[in-house]
Amino acid sequence: MRILVLNRFPLSSVRYREWIDGHELWLITSSSAVSEEAERRAAELAGFEEVVEIEAYSSSALLESHAHRLHREVAFDSVLAMSEFDLLRAARLRQDWNLPGQHPDSVIPYRDKHEMKRCLTERGIPVAEFDAVDDATGLLSFVRDSDLPVVVKPRRGASSEGVNVLRDSDELHEFLADGPLYGDHPAHLLAEKYIPNTMYNVDGIVVDGVIRVCWPSSTTSCLGFEDGANLVAAALEPDDPWCSELIGLVEAAVDALPTPATSIFHAEVFLTEDGELMLNEIGCRIGGAKVRDIIELAFGVDLVEWYVRALFSSGESRFAPPRRPMTQSGYVLVPPRPGTVSGIPPSCPVPGVAVYEPRVSSGERLGEPRSSIDCMVAIAATGSSRREVLTVLEQAAEWTENALDVR
Repeated sequence: MRILVLNRFPLSSVRYREWIDGHELWLITSSSAVSEEAERRAAELAGFEEVVEIEAYSSSALLESHAHRLHREVAFDSVLAMSEFDLLRAARLRQDWNLPGQHPDSVIPYRDKHEMKRCLTERGIPVAEFDAVDDATGLLSFVRDSDLPVVVKPRRGASSEGVNVLRDSDELHEFLADGPLYGDHPAHLLAEKYIPNTMYNVDGIVVDGVIRVCWPSSTTSCLGFEDGANLVAAALEPDDPWCSELIGLVEAAVDALPTPATSIFHAEVFLTEDGELMLNEIGCRIGGAKVRDIIELAFGVDLVEWYVRALFSSGESRFAPPRRPMTQSGYVLVPPRPGTVSGIPPSCPVPGVAVYEPRVSSGERLGEPRSSIDCMVAIAATGSSRREVLTVLEQAAEWTENALDVR
């Protein structure tokens, strides 16, 4: 089989050549995904029939141009893509080349938040009141009918980029004055009623039509980065009173949407002040931040590796996760603060820290965080209880803030 791989992830963390046995692979990748050090770079790119690196990977149409050129030369049998920003591009290629896998009609309900919520509502999955907004009149009409506060966000955005909470008439006026609702081109936004909430993530994997892992974590607000707050998540314990209800809601959402027979999923769920669970969003891809790490720490399986192996029948039978976590896990992202990085500790001495990942380099000039996953350091931890994990994360974040030299 000849497989085209579209990749945004660091190649050090996605070993496609190792995971896919007996097939020929071509790679189109973000330049930033490849290590700069020559020996590591050579190892990461070894084994591919051809590699195309693209600088402005997420925003460049050259990706699809290169893909079509390669297909004319090679005639691919399959396209593999895992990043949220690649799902539709890969779907368009498959459809155009008449290949199996997700086509646009099954990706859009996961990628477009309006279509997602429309599909969920039709199947009785509770969501906040919502509507598509393409212009100022559309937003004002929604506010008239639903009242403030409202949330306005891109229909196909990610990582909380471009999300605006309009709490009062002054913030509405400011958004109308400076926001994207002008001109003759539709803005492709979603407006929804703001719901005060406790946030949960639910992450898992479907293999051959069966949900094999599905587990919730509590998380702080994804919009906290605007105020410089850490993003903190910790898996729920099996006896948590909301655990089974969260799992049931997300399993129903996976069933309601056109989910592939083999798929990773990442959901966000609100617990309202009235004690009602509402599905906020769900994607057919791995969660961001350190979701992949905390699932692996808790269940002993790498969802990304399992997904790739399952797609290409390459040793996926080795994965047999327990029904419940083997240990409690969680993560914290420490957002950047303005200044120049002068020193980066190579490790964190706090007991219980399992993953310590600096994401800035010495001499780098930092500004304010741009998204919920923008951070100086990402940390994952384990413990015997959720409370213990949260304590470790708090101590590790405090140590990092003091030890990381930003001036």
